Order: sequence, then structure tokens, then C-alpha cells
Amino acid sequence: MNTTTTRQPSAATLARMSAVRVEAEARFRTLLASATPADIKRAGTWYCDANAFAESLCTIAPSWTLEVSASVVSAFSPRVTWALNKRKAAEYAMGQRPAGLRSALDAADRCQREGYDGLRGPKTNAFARAIGGDTDAVVVDIWMCRAAGLTYGPKSKYAGQAKDAPSITEYRGIAAAVRTVADAWNMPAADMQALLWIIIRGKAE
Repeated sequence: MNTTTTRQPSAATLARMSAVRVEAEARFRTLLASATPADIKRAGTWYCDANAFAESLCTIAPSWTLEVSASVVSAFSPRVTWALNKRKAAEYAMGQRPAGLRSALDAADRCQREGYDGLRGPKTNAFARAIGGDTDAVVVDIWMCRAAGLTYGPKSKYAGQAKDAPSITEYRGIAAAVRTVADAWNMPAADMQALLWIIIRGKAE
């Protein structure tokens, strides 16, 4: 007999997720009011272009599936530009060991064996899935945290201050908010995330 039980989230966890989601939805709707046709067009093609790049790596490394390729691309994404991200992934596909974070190389090595499961963090895992064609995958990075207006909770010593790295509860709240506004815009969640990222990143430049 299977006696395994699923641990239910606490009331405090659910309350935090709800608070983050409500705040994020409101901020996202405000940001979307400034979206231009060019922003929307770019968002609609971003992951398609990333998918095409991942597909091209399968030509360089014929033993790779698209899942492996997309996962390797994501493994090299932390703390680099998209251009550098692609360059590192291409170098790795050619059998090189790109300079940079050791953790990125370790993740890429795992991805060759495990695909998406080689990425332990929710952000890089979602990024790989979005590149691989999962339109419901939502990436929450520093810019999405800023777009969502994420701050430390009331019990933190940093309460009210901006927070750039979400907890898993906060990540889920922001992702849920992205999916809600995506439904309202009749847009895939991944494309909505890309659109919000484009808007908030552009405002910072």
C-alpha cells in the first residue's frame, strides 16, 4: 500500500503567493499599456528564433536531441548576454569547454545526460523548456522580478525593499500572474513573458 502523502502548502505560503501574484498582475497590466506593435512582434518571435538556434546546434552535435540542445543553451545563460550565451553554447556543441562559470559547464554536462532534468533551478529549467517549444513555460529572472514589483515580505528585515531573486513561492506567484495576463491578451505565456521582459528591460536602458 502506498502511504506517501503530498505535503500541502501552509497558509502563509499561499498568502505570500497570492500577494505576489496580485501585485504582479497589476504591474504587468500597467506595463502592457506601453507595449508598442514592435514590442509585440519581437516578443512573438523571440522564442521561435531561440528554438531555431537550438535546432542548429543539433547539426553541430548530431547526437543531441532538441531537449538536450535547449537545455545546454539555458545552462550557459546565467549572467551573460544572449549573444554570449549563444556563443558559449555553440562552442560547447563543438566539443570545447567555454570560459566562464564552472557551474554552467557542470549543468551543461548534466544536460547531455538528463535533458531538462539536468537544470536544477526553476529559471534555467523554464528557459530551456521555452526554447524547446513549451509555450506555457515562464522564465522569472531579475528583470521579471522588477516588472512584477517583487519586494521582500513583511517578516523580512529587508521588508519592502526590491528583491531580484524570488523564492519558489514567489516564482510561482509571478508565473501565475504572467499566465493570467497572457490569457487576457490571447497570447502564449512564454511570449507574454518575453513581451514584459522587452518592455521592462527597454525602460532600464
